[in-house]
Amino acid sequence: MRSLVLQVLAMRQLGRLNPRHLLAAGYGPRRTEWGPRTIHTRQLFGCSSLPVLGGHRPAVKSWSLHHLRFKSKTKAPSHTAQEEKDEVEDKNDPEDSDYEDVDPNLPKDYKDMEKYVPSFRYDVVLKAGLDLARNKIEDAFYRNKLRLNGQKLIKKSKTVKVGDTLDLVMSENNETNTVILMRVILRRVLGESNDGDKYKVSIRRWKGLELAKDEAFKP
Repeated sequence: MRSLVLQVLAMRQLGRLNPRHLLAAGYGPRRTEWGPRTIHTRQLFGCSSLPVLGGHRPAVKSWSLHHLRFKSKTKAPSHTAQEEKDEVEDKNDPEDSDYEDVDPNLPKDYKDMEKYVPSFRYDVVLKAGLDLARNKIEDAFYRNKLRLNGQKLIKKSKTVKVGDTLDLVMSENNETNTVILMRVILRRVLGESNDGDKYKVSIRRWKGLELAKDEAFKP
């Protein structure tokens, strides 16, 4: 078989190959169109010879590289350049950053929280910030232990505003001239509740703040 193929190839190179040689070699319509010898016929004699040998051309579809489409494995970027630029601007936007400290010199052992309050009365905001019962705040008021911005509170229903400091004095030390107090600072009003009955506020709280008396109390 191999020698016959070599002979056919040699004859093809010399230009002496014709269909009769292929029929004599067993390549022709006696075999099925998709048999191995038919494939050899297409390879040796060319596709144009098949109508002469078999009477018709097999319906073989030719594919080229242009018909093949490969799916790229490269993932599409998750963010466009404009989106990345917007993200950088959002990070640098002071409105979205953390609120500036009211007093950066104070100790850092504080807790920031968000609360809902029905009003901006002193006792209401202090109660929400310290999580104390209302009767304890009233008791502290009658004992002159409440301060607003360092000054003694005269009226517990006084309205407070953003930036105000609300103190409840826990103890005083005359030897060291210091005071330990619980402090709440109203930092920001964030909005209203869905029903409009309460306000969402940002509060910073200290529960054991030790300060000098002249720093905590104002005349």
